[in-house]
Amino acid sequence: MDKVILQVNDIFSQAWKGCQKPMWFKVLNIDRTNNSIEIECHSFDGLNVFPETWSLDTTEIGFEIGDYKLVK
Repeated sequence: MDKVILQVNDIFSQAWKGCQKPMWFKVLNIDRTNNSIEIECHSFDGLNVFPETWSLDTTEIGFEIGDYKLVK
């Protein structure tokens, strides 16, 4: 699999098979200098929406190990 380099407005979801209620995420902002990514977290049932800030490199590695998959 090619290395995923996230961009603003990318949408991705949890991909591991054991996840009972997967969430999807929209990239709001990326700060490569400070290694951070601001995302908007969504439950698939639409009941929960909230922002979080994550480590950028850890999130991108999540695609390599199968934790996440790009939706669009």
